[in-house]
Amino acid sequence: MSKMRQELIESMQELLDYSEGKIDLRTTKFNISPVCDTISVEDIKETRRVLGMSQSIFALVLGVSKKTVESWEAGRYTPDGAARRLITIMQLDPTFPEKYGIVQK
Repeated sequence: MSKMRQELIESMQELLDYSEGKIDLRTTKFNISPVCDTISVEDIKETRRVLGMSQSIFALVLGVSKKTVESWEAGRYTPDGAARRLITIMQLDPTFPEKYGIVQK
């Protein structure tokens, strides 16, 4: 019997056992911190300063344009959820860009 066929049979048996209440499904629970609602102009500038990055480099790290970073720092716009999450991560761990190969010095 092929491995694929054996796995299919085992999966069907597991489904049957679950439907008959003989087993519980495996679950994984995650506790996820919410993304901060806002991030201040000062937080953005300070994070960039601590990282030693120009607006251009900071923009490349975050995957946005330099104009976007300029707008955030001027207070015209605020970062979206994904950008706020990344900025928060970099505030907590300034080595993040290097650690994950985003920036190489």
